[in-house]
Amino acid sequence: MEKNSIAFHLGDYRQKGLYLLFEDSSIISLTERNIELTANKFWEDPNKIPIQIRKASDFQLCEICPERGREGICHSLRPVLPFLELIDQYSSFDKVTAMYRENDNGLLYISETAMQTALQYISILSLLSYCRVGRKYWKYYYGVIPIMEIDTAVTRFYLNIYWHHHGKMDEINNFISEFRANISIISVNIIKRLNLICKKDAFVNAFINAHVFVELLSMDMEAVLKKTFHTLG
Repeated sequence: MEKNSIAFHLGDYRQKGLYLLFEDSSIISLTERNIELTANKFWEDPNKIPIQIRKASDFQLCEICPERGREGICHSLRPVLPFLELIDQYSSFDKVTAMYRENDNGLLYISETAMQTALQYISILSLLSYCRVGRKYWKYYYGVIPIMEIDTAVTRFYLNIYWHHHGKMDEINNFISEFRANISIISVNIIKRLNLICKKDAFVNAFINAHVFVELLSMDMEAVLKKTFHTLG
């Protein structure tokens, strides 16, 4: 076997979600089932997060959150906190083999990438599934593979917006403006929270990439698509 190669059995990765495989043969399973089960156990233990961090101004709920003013931890941290100790052993540019299963027993995507790119899966879940504001945008991520290059993911996301709004440019531009404003607030605040609890930058940079995603979406996407399809043709 070649040096630095990783052997694995595809049958071991049947559940929807992300698997991170490292050169030392260690594996982190970030399947949706595992995330939800682990998050629930973590959430029930009040000692997992020190009280001084819970009360820090940067750890409080976003100003646009419907639960603002209540006690509690931001829901967007649910898929992050239970795996923080494991992920915090790695830096953002550490290499990893990322395997993403889009549905139970569905297509399996494999990529040799950096931790910050692989962890886009968690940032997407956090922002668009767990966040009380961001989850209304979840349907627009249909067909976006979390380990895609960011420009490819932005293009796919825009095409989904275009389809959902029937090509009506006023609606599309208004939607992008709203999406950009909300996700920018959410992602910036999550980064502030992570800076309080992370020792390394893998998770932080994954959410910075999410913020970059939003900024790319605010470009002239019509021109970007014309250039892309012209290149493909």
